[in-house]
This record gives sequence, C-alpha cells and structure tokens, in this order.
Amino acid sequence: MKNLFTIVFLVFSVTLVNAQSKYIKGKLTFLDAPLANAEIVVGTDTKVKSGVDGSYTIVAEEGDVISYSYSSMETIEIIVEDVTSVLNIQMNQKVEELDEVVVKGSNRKSQQELEMEYGYNKNLIRTAWGILDSETAAGTMRFLKDEDINDIAICILDVLRFQVAGVNVSGDCITDGSVNIRGISSINLAPPAIFDVDGQIFTDTPIWILPSQMERVAVLSSLSLTTQYGSIGSGGVVVINTKTGVSGIAGTKILDRARLRNNIYQNDAVETQLVVKNSPTYLTSLQASTNIETAREIYSKNRKTYRSSPHYFIDSYAYFTGKGDSKFANQIIEDQKYLFEDHPVYSKALAYHLEANGDTEKAKDVYEQVFIMRPSYAQSYRDLAESYREVGNFKKSATMYARYNYLLKEGFLESDSVGILPIIERESENLMALEGDKIMDGAKTIKRFTKYTEFDGTRLLFEWNDSEAEFELQFVNPEKHYYTWKHTMEANATRITDEKRKGYSCEEFLVDGSLPGRWQVNINYKGNKKLEPTYLKVTAYYNYGKTSQRKEVNVYRLGLKNVNQQLFDLNNSSIVSTN
Repeated sequence: MKNLFTIVFLVFSVTLVNAQSKYIKGKLTFLDAPLANAEIVVGTDTKVKSGVDGSYTIVAEEGDVISYSYSSMETIEIIVEDVTSVLNIQMNQKVEELDEVVVKGSNRKSQQELEMEYGYNKNLIRTAWGILDSETAAGTMRFLKDEDINDIAICILDVLRFQVAGVNVSGDCITDGSVNIRGISSINLAPPAIFDVDGQIFTDTPIWILPSQMERVAVLSSLSLTTQYGSIGSGGVVVINTKTGVSGIAGTKILDRARLRNNIYQNDAVETQLVVKNSPTYLTSLQASTNIETAREIYSKNRKTYRSSPHYFIDSYAYFTGKGDSKFANQIIEDQKYLFEDHPVYSKALAYHLEANGDTEKAKDVYEQVFIMRPSYAQSYRDLAESYREVGNFKKSATMYARYNYLLKEGFLESDSVGILPIIERESENLMALEGDKIMDGAKTIKRFTKYTEFDGTRLLFEWNDSEAEFELQFVNPEKHYYTWKHTMEANATRITDEKRKGYSCEEFLVDGSLPGRWQVNINYKGNKKLEPTYLKVTAYYNYGKTSQRKEVNVYRLGLKNVNQQLFDLNNSSIVSTN
C-alpha cells in the first residue's frame, strides 16, 4: 500500500468529483404480485412509472434518494450507493390507524375491540389485513379452533385433509404438497391456495409448523375475503394463527405489545438441515460429495457455468476450507480475484470468510482495498482498524481509530451517536485497555477505560456485507423467552437510512452473564432487493475486556427467505441489549 492515510482526502475529492449517473432497474411487487403504475422518483425532475410486470428503469447518481410510491401503499425511500444497480422493491399496505380498520359484517367492531376480544373469542382469527370474525365475515370462511385441530396430524396438510369441506389436499408432510379450495373457480383451473401464517404470506405450504403450535385455522374462499391478497390469493387463502402470535403487515403496535407479553419460544425455527437442502444446486452437489477428489471434479465442472458469479467462488472457498483443503480453496480465490477487486460488497464477503478461516493477513489486504473504494464509510475505518489489530499492528489500528475520530470532529464524516460510533468507541477503548502498552512503546497507560470495555458476559457483533439486506434476529434465552431485533424497511426504515448515510452494516448485542445457560439465536432472512445471497459474519467475544478475552468468527450464507431458521447456539448468559 502506498501511504494509505495521506490519500484519504484525495480519494474523498475524487469520489465527489466523479459522481456519475447510472441506470437503476428492478421490479415492484406487492405480496409477490407485480405492481404496475407505481411512481418512482429521483429528486424533482426524474420520474418514471412501473410497467405492467412491475419493472422500471431510472437514472440516478450515488447519494440520490429514490422514492417509490403507490396509492394505499407505504412510500419507500432508498439511498443509491456505489454498488447499487438493481433494486427489487416489495411494497407494503399502508395502515393509517389500526383503530379505524373494521371488519365488514352485521356487527361492526374496530380492530382495537377485536384485538381485546381475541384472547377469549375463539371465532376471531388474525390475518395480514387485520382480525376477522368467522361469524360476521363478509364471505365464506371455514374455521378450525384449537380443539378442532387433530393432534395426530403431522402438518397443515393433515389438519385440512378430510376435515374441511370443499378442500382438496395433495401431497404429504414429508415431500411437500398443496391445497386447492373449491368455490374460487373450477378446481382444475384455480391455483393452489396461499398461506397467511401470523401475517406472513407464504406461497409454499408451511409443512414445518406442527399442529400442536396451531391455535386457529381458517380457510378463506370468497373473493370479498381474498381480494386484498392480490392475484396470488386467487386460489384462496389458508390462515394459520400459531400460539406464538407473530405480528404481520397490519400488526403495528398492538400486536407488538402482545408479543412482549407472551414472548415464549415455541421451538418453531427450522433446523440447519432444511436450510442446507434449499442451497443452490452447485452447493448441494458439493455437500453430497463422498470425498475431496469428487468435490474438486464437481467444482471444475461447474466453474465455467458460474464463471461470472462471485458467490459461486466464495461458497466453493467456504466448502473446501471447511473440508480442510485450504490449499485448493486459496487457489480458487487467487484465480478469480478479479471478480472482487472493484466491488466492495463482494470483497467484504470474501474478507469475512478469510477471517473465519484464520487468514487474517489476506483479510487485512482485502479490507485495505475496501477502504480505498469506500473512504467515506464509517465501517471502512472500523474494519481496517480491527484488521490491523488482528495481524498484530496495534499502532496502525489505533491510528485508524484516531483518523476516524478526527474526520468526524472536522465534519468530513457525518456525525453519529447511536449507530456505529458506540461500537467504534467500545473497540478502540478495548484496544487501549488490552494493548495500550504496546501502542505506547512500552510506556504504561495511565487510564483504563471502563465505559465500554468490560462487562460480565458475551459480546456478539453481527456484520452483513450487503446494506440492502433485511432480516429479523431472534434471541432465545435459557428460560425460552425471546427478544426480536428487526432490520427491515417495514419495521426500521429510519435505522436502515442512517446506515446508508453513514456507511455501516453492523450491530452489537451484549449478553449479560446473570442468566447462565444455553441461548439460541435464530434468523428470518427477508432478502436484499437482488437475487443474490447475503453473507452474515458473527463474532462472539468471550470475557470481553479482560486479559483472557477471546473471540470466535463464523460466517453464514443467507439465501432461504421468510423462514425463521436456526443460526447458532451460545452457552452463556442473560438479557440481550443493543449498545
């Protein structure tokens, strides 16, 4: 590297001067159906409409804000970044006031009144659009209460088979199946029913939900009840309320409060085997290899097909390092490094895997390249500082933290108080507390910082390579109570906008040591506006701030969407809190 620190301001200047227009394309959908005639706007002059298939193309520059709007939908705003080229947007129904949403019927009640009755009125069921009363609903609804659900059944297919009139069930609970509802149109022409599970919409049958977890089930066939689901609901809707009662699109504050009152984990996260089963074909074929030679042959066979896919080579690298074939894995990256050199998102994914494999020197080189590509991103300073620390260059690490604080103070970087700044302060003070003597050339540090450095428990740091990634993290404590942190545009748009403006994609959680035992961390991945996986790096710091401090790094490939899936277990402690 040629004097990395002296070129910081030069790179800033070049970045500002060379901002160029580029085409951004994508599709707009609502409940997986194309959304035509939505308005896409950049600034005050550039405006386009989505086509009949929901597609659009618009010209924008890095730093611009693209606004997506449609009548009765929540407006979504996305900041254009250096790597932004595809933005597939899932629009959400606008919910102005929950109290004013009523269910049509002879006895009209507000959603607030129905919510208060839900606990004891077993004729009510929650949908993505509010609560319906089976006795007053404006259409045909076949209803199964808790006592009507067959405990012998294995999944929803068994629950509905032969128990609900006018419903045809095909398949089984092992290999999958579908549900067809008579009354929408001819049984031979209507598409299969979709599933509304606690407000989350699934087009695939949710066979992973055990009947013992189901509280109420309703089958909606009338157009008056299914029209809000759009074209994908034309074959009818099977609504399932589980005993955990997860909030959906119309859930807002009332259902969130209900979750806080009844946050008991029901063991409903799918196991790793299902996630692996849903991996890309090239990955499942590698995982099915009986020996390393066969795996190499499979890799070579697929290499030409996926020659332009960085994810193929990252996943292959992870597979072979996991099998102990590091030499072959390193050669994979060496041969394809041109795919990563000019793309910070792919480069970060590569650096994550290098770190997890203990190749800290190569990871440092990658982070240096990301820094040059993104000198205005706060995450670039933090990542490079920690990377220098990992290779034992504590002075350079301290210098990077000092450089960040200087640029922040002088206004070259956007001010921050609740985003990545507490993480940087914690890590820089931890560096001084544990490595201060080496940074000061043997001189003893006078002050030991305690604001961020030491606590009794485990520190978890989550980082993701793609800023567009949306997901929900679920922390389940040893007593089976859970806490959910939502990183989605629907639930936390302000936070995601702040991340993009300041340039960071991370969050830390402190697991206090007062409740020892086994914790479980689950994730529900929502996508990243592109048909690409997201890579999540999780660093667990044990005995944080003490001389015995140690850490473990793991990287997870996120591709399976809208399923709560097991991520990892943690043997430690108590209340999970952010910052």
